[in-house]
Amino acid sequence: MLHIGIIGCGGMGTHHAKVISEMDDLALVGVADSIKEKADQVAGELFTTAFEDYRDLISYVDAVMICTPPFERTQIVIDCAQAGVHIFVEKPIALDLESADRMLEAAEKADVIMMIGYVLRFTHPFQILHETFAKGKLGRLVNCWTRRYMPYDTSGRWYGDQSKSGGVELDFASHDIDWLRWVGGEVRQVCGRVERVRPGIQADEHVHAVMLFDKGIGSVDASWAPGLSDSSIGILGTKGSMIVDHDGTIRQKIGEEEETVIRPCKGETIQRHFVRCATQKRTPKVTGYDGRAALEIVLAIQESSMAGHSVEVEHKSK
Repeated sequence: MLHIGIIGCGGMGTHHAKVISEMDDLALVGVADSIKEKADQVAGELFTTAFEDYRDLISYVDAVMICTPPFERTQIVIDCAQAGVHIFVEKPIALDLESADRMLEAAEKADVIMMIGYVLRFTHPFQILHETFAKGKLGRLVNCWTRRYMPYDTSGRWYGDQSKSGGVELDFASHDIDWLRWVGGEVRQVCGRVERVRPGIQADEHVHAVMLFDKGIGSVDASWAPGLSDSSIGILGTKGSMIVDHDGTIRQKIGEEEETVIRPCKGETIQRHFVRCATQKRTPKVTGYDGRAALEIVLAIQESSMAGHSVEVEHKSK
């Protein structure tokens, strides 16, 4: 039986803790948060143990899900790796490449699993689009894209501090960037722009970028800025295309076939996948190096926005 702990009892930590507590063949040993009242509340709801210091928790577990903000997590990941504990890290992996590399080095040296919480790889419709394309049904990639507008007031929260969140391009759009890279492969060049829309906001609220793969292009358009919610997701290939409607259904047209509609469906959850990888010592669908690659692309978009021209992306692969 896998013994697992949660570090960080904010929104995502609480969500993961609840899902883990309902799974069979594992034990939620405890939850930790530097604000003990948060840990106490979650522990009380889920009948587990609360810890104020995460280091008191990790000696009792085989794996952890680390859900602290990115500006607080580097040493936590390193300590967990050195304790021989398998690690799930909420996105983004870090705010800078040096911190990401320190965590990756610690996990590799300790020979523990390190997985990043890019959930789009596990959810409808993103997973189905990728699977269909990967099977070659759509032909060679021409274009893949996401547009996700989710109005969100960041004032008064750490998300609204660029130095703590990395802005909408890292905290939110890196989900989309990870998925686009999953579809198209390594990004070679980007041209992007980030914007702060509302007066007084101290973090980027809007990002739009075009990415060049070895074959085909991708684009991400994401926003926290005020206004209407909207979304558009799709893949266009040389043999067919798939476009997602607002209700989550997928319209698919391949060659001369009639257009078909694919309804929402459920697959393996991100929590179950991490547990399976930790138990069986398998490589996760989203590795720490995938998290680093998403960070590299975001930093390139920021550089492109400042420079006013496209920039090359250099990858450290594993």
